[in-house]
Amino acid sequence: MATNPNDVNWTVNTTERFLETTRQVDKLEMEHRMHEVQCEERWKTTFQRLEGIDGRLKGMDQRMLTLGGTIILFLAGLVVTLTTMGV
Repeated sequence: MATNPNDVNWTVNTTERFLETTRQVDKLEMEHRMHEVQCEERWKTTFQRLEGIDGRLKGMDQRMLTLGGTIILFLAGLVVTLTTMGV
């Protein structure tokens, strides 16, 4: 298939197909750019949400450590009290 305009086999039909292909490529490039912009925005939103979740998980972790320490101290005090009472 000839794609050179100076080639004797280049016809009006070939020119029309070439122009249609060029339009399709332009359309695909535009759609791809739009897709990239949309994906970038989605990733920004996703990372913002993940940062929020990370902050909440750190807070939960701190509370769990505090609660665990409190329980350990309570049980240790209970053991000491029961031991000194002679039970």
